[in-house]
Amino acid sequence: MERQTATRVSRGFTLVELMITVAIIGVLALLAVVGYARWTRSAKTAEATAMLGAMKSAEETYRAETLRYLDVSGGAIDTYYPTSAPNDQRVVWDPAGCAGTAICDRFRQLNVQAESQVYYRYSIIAGAADGSIKTVDGKTFPAANDPWFIAKARGDLNANGTFGYFWTSSWDSIVWSKNADE
Repeated sequence: MERQTATRVSRGFTLVELMITVAIIGVLALLAVVGYARWTRSAKTAEATAMLGAMKSAEETYRAETLRYLDVSGGAIDTYYPTSAPNDQRVVWDPAGCAGTAICDRFRQLNVQAESQVYYRYSIIAGAADGSIKTVDGKTFPAANDPWFIAKARGDLNANGTFGYFWTSSWDSIVWSKNADE
């Protein structure tokens, strides 16, 4: 009877196989980081559209009561609340806390509330029906044959100095954007 000897062959990973595995993991990690960054910016831009929607609703309520829209920013579309210079940090939205300043008092009068701190800075201009065509930030609006308002959000979500903008107006229900992911 012949005896068979079992030979064990132990085989590990080659350096090439390990390098390919590490490269695949690196690519997957990069895709995850880019996707997560895009998702967080998208969540932050949702704040701007929600706040502009709240401002539009508040302005329409104000108009139903007074037959005009409230000019919150004193006619200057680049006069913002809560602060003038946006960055990637959130700031407190508390119009009651800064009572006595015109823009705070007007936002309080509109009763526009934020659920928490905000990334964007907001402004609203309004006027009477004067038949003129309005141009704001390069966007031309129809002739003002009725009272009108334009609300704007400005933000810099990644602190790179490039601002993202959102606008809405009394002329329609659209929210426009420029550089939304900035």
